[in-house]
Amino acid sequence: MCLIPQNKEVMDNSKVNPSPNSLESPPKSPTAAYAMFLHREELRRRKVHVSRVSATKIHLTSELIAQTKQNIRQCSFEDLEILARETLFKKSLQRHLYYRRMHIHKLMLSRKKQQAKEKK
Repeated sequence: MCLIPQNKEVMDNSKVNPSPNSLESPPKSPTAAYAMFLHREELRRRKVHVSRVSATKIHLTSELIAQTKQNIRQCSFEDLEILARETLFKKSLQRHLYYRRMHIHKLMLSRKKQQAKEKK
């Protein structure tokens, strides 16, 4: 993925004062790191909630897309293909989550109607 800093001063400072993980990968934004943390925590739960995992995955994918868009001028063709796939994946996951919520909402309404009929 294309995550190259745009500012030359940032690049020059990293050459003078290299950090221990500067050789591994560029630093990620705090929001992307937090999104990754949330997603991992949801996956570690004993009872996994599909909607929560999907929501954290959407947030994480959004952060990755935003980081790539910031550096889109330096991205290769392969990076742009990855960006397109991530965008489609995010939309698909959002659509799936929406339809899941609508299905649960309809079930709740039908239960309420059934309980109302039983009371009469």
